Amino acid sequence: MRGLVILVTLCGVVFGRAQISGEQQNVEEEINPVEIIDDSQFTKESEATTEAVYSERKAKYRFLPDQYNEESSPVGVSRTCREKNERYSIPGSCDRYIECLNGTAEEKTCPDGLRYNPNVNFNVYPCQYPIDVPCLERSAGLQPAQPTEDCPHQFGYFKIGDAKNCSGFRNCVNGVAYDFTCPEGLAFSSETYRCEWPDESKDCDAEAFLGFRCPPVPESRELGAPAGFRFYRSPSNCQNYFLCINGKPRRLSCGGYSAFDESSESCISAVDIPECPLELRTRAAQIIEEEKQRNTAEAAFARLRYAQSEDVTESSTVSFDA
Repeated sequence: MRGLVILVTLCGVVFGRAQISGEQQNVEEEINPVEIIDDSQFTKESEATTEAVYSERKAKYRFLPDQYNEESSPVGVSRTCREKNERYSIPGSCDRYIECLNGTAEEKTCPDGLRYNPNVNFNVYPCQYPIDVPCLERSAGLQPAQPTEDCPHQFGYFKIGDAKNCSGFRNCVNGVAYDFTCPEGLAFSSETYRCEWPDESKDCDAEAFLGFRCPPVPESRELGAPAGFRFYRSPSNCQNYFLCINGKPRRLSCGGYSAFDESSESCISAVDIPECPLELRTRAAQIIEEEKQRNTAEAAFARLRYAQSEDVTESSTVSFDA
Protein backbone atom coordinates (compact mmCIF):
# COMPACT_ATOMS: atom_id res chain seq x y z
CA MET A 1 0.00 0.00 0.00
CA ARG A 2 2.81 2.37 0.91
CA GLY A 3 4.54 1.54 -2.41
CA LEU A 4 1.38 2.42 -4.33
CA VAL A 5 1.20 5.79 -2.59
CA ILE A 6 4.85 6.52 -3.41
CA LEU A 7 4.29 5.59 -7.08
CA VAL A 8 1.28 7.89 -7.40
CA THR A 9 3.22 10.69 -5.75
CA LEU A 10 6.13 10.32 -8.18
CA CYS A 11 3.79 10.36 -11.21
CA GLY A 12 2.23 13.56 -9.96
CA VAL A 13 5.61 15.23 -9.56
CA VAL A 14 6.72 14.21 -13.05
CA PHE A 15 3.44 15.39 -14.60
CA GLY A 16 3.66 18.67 -12.72
CA ARG A 17 7.21 19.32 -13.89
CA ALA A 18 6.24 18.54 -17.52
CA GLN A 19 3.31 20.92 -17.32
CA ILE A 20 5.48 23.66 -15.82
CA SER A 21 8.13 23.08 -18.51
CA GLY A 22 5.52 23.31 -21.28
CA GLU A 23 4.09 26.52 -19.87
CA GLN A 24 7.57 27.97 -19.50
CA GLN A 25 8.38 27.10 -23.14
CA ASN A 26 5.19 28.82 -24.30
CA VAL A 27 6.11 31.92 -22.35
CA GLU A 28 9.61 31.93 -23.87
CA GLU A 29 8.16 31.63 -27.37
CA GLU A 30 5.87 34.57 -26.70
CA ILE A 31 8.76 36.66 -25.45
CA ASN A 32 11.15 35.66 -28.31
CA PRO A 33 8.97 34.94 -31.31
CA VAL A 34 10.78 33.35 -34.27
CA GLU A 35 9.23 33.63 -37.73
CA ILE A 36 9.10 30.19 -39.30
CA ILE A 37 7.81 29.71 -42.81
CA ASP A 38 6.16 26.31 -42.82
CA ASP A 39 5.89 24.69 -46.26
CA SER A 40 2.97 22.65 -44.97
CA GLN A 41 0.93 25.83 -45.34
CA PHE A 42 1.09 25.30 -49.08
CA THR A 43 -0.97 22.11 -49.12
CA LYS A 44 -3.98 22.39 -51.39
CA GLU A 45 -6.58 22.76 -48.66
CA SER A 46 -8.29 25.38 -50.76
CA GLU A 47 -7.32 27.60 -53.62
CA ALA A 48 -8.15 30.75 -51.68
CA THR A 49 -6.00 29.74 -48.71
CA THR A 50 -3.06 28.88 -51.00
CA GLU A 51 -3.29 32.23 -52.75
CA ALA A 52 -3.40 34.13 -49.45
CA VAL A 53 -0.36 32.29 -48.05
CA TYR A 54 1.62 32.81 -51.26
CA SER A 55 0.82 36.53 -51.28
CA GLU A 56 1.92 36.82 -47.67
CA ARG A 57 5.17 35.03 -48.39
CA LYS A 58 5.81 37.12 -51.49
CA ALA A 59 5.32 40.30 -49.46
CA LYS A 60 7.86 39.06 -46.91
CA TYR A 61 10.46 38.30 -49.58
CA ARG A 62 10.05 41.76 -51.10
CA PHE A 63 11.63 43.37 -48.06
CA LEU A 64 14.47 40.89 -47.57
CA PRO A 65 17.96 42.41 -47.97
CA ASP A 66 19.85 41.69 -51.20
CA GLN A 67 22.09 38.71 -50.46
CA TYR A 68 23.95 36.69 -53.05
CA ASN A 69 25.57 33.27 -52.81
CA GLU A 70 26.86 31.56 -55.92
CA GLU A 71 26.62 28.08 -54.41
CA SER A 72 23.05 28.28 -53.14
CA SER A 73 19.89 30.33 -53.34
CA PRO A 74 19.93 33.71 -51.56
CA VAL A 75 18.72 33.72 -47.98
CA GLY A 76 14.93 33.70 -47.81
CA VAL A 77 14.27 32.34 -51.32
CA SER A 78 11.59 29.71 -51.31
CA ARG A 79 11.88 26.64 -53.49
CA THR A 80 8.23 25.78 -53.01
CA CYS A 81 6.12 25.77 -56.16
CA ARG A 82 2.73 27.40 -55.86
CA GLU A 83 1.88 26.10 -59.31
CA LYS A 84 3.24 23.13 -61.21
CA ASN A 85 4.79 25.35 -63.88
CA GLU A 86 5.90 28.85 -62.91
CA ARG A 87 8.90 31.14 -62.50
CA TYR A 88 9.76 33.87 -60.03
CA SER A 89 12.66 36.23 -59.35
CA ILE A 90 15.42 35.73 -56.84
CA PRO A 91 15.81 38.78 -54.58
CA GLY A 92 19.05 40.64 -55.21
CA SER A 93 19.69 39.18 -58.66
CA CYS A 94 18.88 40.34 -62.19
CA ASP A 95 19.77 37.14 -63.99
CA ARG A 96 18.90 34.33 -61.57
CA TYR A 97 15.43 32.91 -61.08
CA ILE A 98 13.50 29.90 -59.81
CA GLU A 99 11.71 27.75 -62.38
CA CYS A 100 9.11 25.13 -61.48
CA LEU A 101 8.52 22.30 -63.94
CA ASN A 102 5.86 19.77 -63.01
CA GLY A 103 6.08 20.96 -59.43
CA THR A 104 9.88 20.62 -59.14
CA ALA A 105 11.74 23.87 -58.39
CA GLU A 106 15.18 24.58 -59.85
CA GLU A 107 17.41 27.63 -59.65
CA LYS A 108 18.57 28.88 -63.06
CA THR A 109 20.85 31.61 -64.40
CA CYS A 110 20.39 33.52 -67.65
CA PRO A 111 23.30 33.55 -70.13
CA ASP A 112 25.87 36.28 -69.56
CA GLY A 113 24.54 39.61 -70.85
CA LEU A 114 20.85 38.72 -70.54
CA ARG A 115 18.47 39.35 -67.66
CA TYR A 116 15.50 37.54 -66.25
CA ASN A 117 12.16 39.11 -67.19
CA PRO A 118 9.45 38.14 -64.66
CA ASN A 119 6.70 39.66 -66.81
CA VAL A 120 6.72 37.22 -69.74
CA ASN A 121 4.38 34.28 -70.12
CA PHE A 122 5.64 30.85 -69.09
CA ASN A 123 5.86 29.67 -72.71
CA VAL A 124 8.24 32.57 -73.54
CA TYR A 125 11.99 32.33 -72.90
CA PRO A 126 12.48 34.62 -69.88
CA CYS A 127 16.08 35.76 -70.50
CA GLN A 128 16.11 38.95 -72.54
CA TYR A 129 18.27 41.97 -73.35
CA PRO A 130 18.74 44.57 -70.58
CA ILE A 131 16.81 47.21 -72.52
CA ASP A 132 13.69 45.05 -72.20
CA VAL A 133 14.16 44.26 -68.49
CA PRO A 134 14.26 47.15 -65.98
CA CYS A 135 16.23 45.78 -63.05
CA LEU A 136 17.29 48.71 -60.87
CA GLU A 137 16.34 47.10 -57.57
CA ARG A 138 18.15 43.87 -58.50
CA SER A 139 21.17 45.30 -60.32
CA ALA A 140 23.63 44.28 -57.61
CA GLY A 141 23.23 40.58 -58.33
CA LEU A 142 24.61 40.17 -61.85
CA GLN A 143 26.92 37.29 -62.60
CA PRO A 144 30.53 38.14 -63.56
CA ALA A 145 31.06 38.95 -67.24
CA GLN A 146 32.32 36.19 -69.53
CA PRO A 147 34.04 38.21 -72.28
CA THR A 148 35.59 36.85 -75.46
CA GLU A 149 38.15 38.45 -77.75
CA ASP A 150 35.44 40.42 -79.59
CA CYS A 151 32.58 40.58 -77.08
CA PRO A 152 32.42 42.13 -73.59
CA HIS A 153 29.53 39.74 -72.78
CA GLN A 154 28.29 36.50 -74.28
CA PHE A 155 25.09 38.21 -75.46
CA GLY A 156 24.22 41.81 -76.24
CA TYR A 157 24.34 44.76 -78.63
CA PHE A 158 27.38 47.02 -78.41
CA LYS A 159 28.50 50.22 -80.16
CA ILE A 160 31.70 50.03 -82.17
CA GLY A 161 33.67 53.08 -83.25
CA ASP A 162 34.00 56.46 -81.59
CA ALA A 163 31.86 59.60 -81.48
CA LYS A 164 32.90 60.51 -85.02
CA ASN A 165 32.06 57.05 -86.37
CA CYS A 166 28.68 56.25 -84.89
CA SER A 167 27.00 53.99 -87.42
CA GLY A 168 28.57 50.65 -86.48
CA PHE A 169 27.32 48.20 -83.87
CA ARG A 170 27.97 44.60 -82.85
CA ASN A 171 25.60 41.81 -81.90
CA CYS A 172 27.19 39.13 -79.72
CA VAL A 173 25.61 35.67 -79.65
CA ASN A 174 27.29 33.00 -77.52
CA GLY A 175 30.41 35.15 -77.53
CA VAL A 176 30.55 35.35 -81.34
CA ALA A 177 30.50 38.86 -82.83
CA TYR A 178 28.39 39.93 -85.82
CA ASP A 179 29.02 43.49 -87.04
CA PHE A 180 26.39 45.71 -88.69
CA THR A 181 26.11 49.26 -90.01
CA CYS A 182 23.15 51.59 -89.67
CA PRO A 183 21.57 53.06 -92.83
CA GLU A 184 23.31 56.13 -94.19
CA GLY A 185 22.91 59.16 -91.95
CA LEU A 186 21.84 57.22 -88.86
CA ALA A 187 23.81 56.36 -85.72
CA PHE A 188 23.57 53.42 -83.32
CA SER A 189 22.25 54.26 -79.86
CA SER A 190 23.44 52.11 -76.97
CA GLU A 191 20.43 53.33 -74.97
CA THR A 192 17.73 52.11 -77.37
CA TYR A 193 19.65 49.41 -79.33
CA ARG A 194 18.39 51.07 -82.51
CA CYS A 195 19.66 53.24 -85.33
CA GLU A 196 18.63 56.79 -84.47
CA TRP A 197 19.25 60.32 -85.73
CA PRO A 198 22.79 61.22 -84.66
CA ASP A 199 21.59 64.14 -82.53
CA GLU A 200 19.37 61.73 -80.59
CA SER A 201 22.21 59.34 -79.75
CA LYS A 202 24.30 60.33 -76.75
CA ASP A 203 27.18 58.24 -78.13
CA CYS A 204 27.51 60.37 -81.26
CA ASP A 205 28.89 63.78 -82.21
CA ALA A 206 26.37 64.58 -84.95
CA GLU A 207 28.41 67.37 -86.55
CA ALA A 208 31.65 65.38 -86.65
CA PHE A 209 29.87 62.23 -87.83
CA LEU A 210 27.98 63.95 -90.67
CA GLY A 211 30.70 66.43 -91.55
CA PHE A 212 28.36 69.40 -91.42
CA ARG A 213 27.78 72.23 -88.99
CA CYS A 214 24.46 74.06 -89.05
CA PRO A 215 24.96 77.75 -89.84
CA PRO A 216 23.92 80.11 -87.05
CA VAL A 217 20.43 81.55 -87.50
CA PRO A 218 20.15 85.27 -86.71
CA GLU A 219 17.75 86.20 -83.95
CA SER A 220 15.68 89.33 -83.59
CA ARG A 221 15.24 91.13 -80.31
CA GLU A 222 11.48 91.24 -80.72
CA LEU A 223 10.76 87.73 -82.04
CA GLY A 224 13.77 85.74 -80.89
CA ALA A 225 15.00 82.79 -82.93
CA PRO A 226 13.09 82.01 -86.15
CA ALA A 227 10.66 79.13 -85.80
CA GLY A 228 10.69 76.02 -87.97
CA PHE A 229 13.40 73.95 -89.59
CA ARG A 230 16.26 74.90 -91.88
CA PHE A 231 17.36 72.96 -94.96
CA TYR A 232 20.82 73.10 -96.53
CA ARG A 233 22.20 71.27 -99.54
CA SER A 234 25.34 69.26 -98.84
CA PRO A 235 28.43 71.07 -100.16
CA SER A 236 29.96 67.74 -101.23
CA ASN A 237 26.95 65.93 -102.72
CA CYS A 238 24.10 67.73 -104.48
CA GLN A 239 21.74 64.81 -103.81
CA ASN A 240 22.18 65.05 -100.05
CA TYR A 241 20.83 67.76 -97.81
CA PHE A 242 20.72 68.56 -94.12
CA LEU A 243 17.79 69.29 -91.89
CA CYS A 244 18.86 71.41 -88.91
CA ILE A 245 16.85 71.02 -85.71
CA ASN A 246 17.93 73.00 -82.66
CA GLY A 247 21.26 73.65 -84.35
CA LYS A 248 22.00 69.94 -84.94
CA PRO A 249 22.11 68.37 -88.43
CA ARG A 250 20.29 65.36 -89.85
CA ARG A 251 21.30 64.07 -93.26
CA LEU A 252 18.67 63.19 -95.85
CA SER A 253 18.97 62.26 -99.50
CA CYS A 254 17.11 62.65 -102.80
CA GLY A 255 16.55 59.44 -104.69
CA GLY A 256 17.21 58.44 -108.28
CA TYR A 257 18.61 61.21 -110.50
CA SER A 258 17.14 64.07 -108.51
CA ALA A 259 18.97 66.64 -106.39
CA PHE A 260 18.10 69.08 -103.64
CA ASP A 261 16.96 72.56 -104.63
CA GLU A 262 17.46 75.09 -101.83
CA SER A 263 15.05 77.66 -103.27
CA SER A 264 12.07 75.29 -103.22
CA GLU A 265 13.48 73.12 -100.40
CA SER A 266 12.57 70.01 -102.37
CA CYS A 267 14.10 67.33 -104.59
CA ILE A 268 13.96 68.12 -108.32
CA SER A 269 15.72 66.78 -111.44
CA ALA A 270 19.49 67.10 -111.24
CA VAL A 271 19.38 68.73 -114.71
CA ASP A 272 18.27 71.96 -113.06
CA ILE A 273 20.96 71.97 -110.36
CA PRO A 274 24.22 73.47 -111.72
CA GLU A 275 26.15 72.29 -108.64
CA CYS A 276 25.62 68.65 -109.63
CA PRO A 277 28.40 66.88 -111.59
CA LEU A 278 28.05 66.69 -115.38
CA GLU A 279 27.66 62.92 -115.38
CA LEU A 280 24.66 63.07 -113.05
CA ARG A 281 23.02 65.89 -114.99
CA THR A 282 23.56 64.07 -118.30
CA ARG A 283 22.05 60.89 -116.96
CA ALA A 284 19.14 62.86 -115.51
CA ALA A 285 18.51 64.44 -118.93
CA GLN A 286 18.50 60.98 -120.53
CA ILE A 287 15.96 59.78 -117.99
CA ILE A 288 13.74 62.78 -118.75
CA GLU A 289 13.99 62.13 -122.51
CA GLU A 290 13.21 58.43 -122.07
CA GLU A 291 10.22 59.29 -119.90
CA LYS A 292 8.99 61.76 -122.53
CA GLN A 293 9.29 59.15 -125.32
CA ARG A 294 7.50 56.56 -123.19
CA ASN A 295 4.65 58.96 -122.49
CA THR A 296 4.37 59.78 -126.22
CA ALA A 297 4.22 56.10 -127.15
CA GLU A 298 1.61 55.38 -124.50
CA ALA A 299 -0.52 58.29 -125.69
CA ALA A 300 -0.30 57.09 -129.33
CA PHE A 301 -1.26 53.57 -128.31
CA ALA A 302 -4.23 54.88 -126.33
CA ARG A 303 -5.44 56.88 -129.37
CA LEU A 304 -5.10 53.80 -131.61
CA ARG A 305 -7.14 51.67 -129.21
CA TYR A 306 -9.78 54.36 -129.03
CA ALA A 307 -9.98 54.59 -132.87
CA GLN A 308 -10.30 50.82 -133.16
CA SER A 309 -13.13 50.77 -130.65
CA GLU A 310 -14.91 53.52 -132.58
CA ASP A 311 -14.59 51.52 -135.85
CA VAL A 312 -16.07 48.42 -134.20
CA THR A 313 -18.99 50.44 -132.86
CA GLU A 314 -19.76 51.98 -136.30
CA SER A 315 -19.52 48.57 -138.05
CA SER A 316 -21.98 47.05 -135.58
CA THR A 317 -24.43 49.94 -136.12
CA VAL A 318 -24.36 49.58 -139.96
CA SER A 319 -24.89 45.82 -139.74
CA PHE A 320 -27.86 46.29 -137.43
CA ASP A 321 -29.49 48.90 -139.71
CA ALA A 322 -29.10 46.61 -142.71
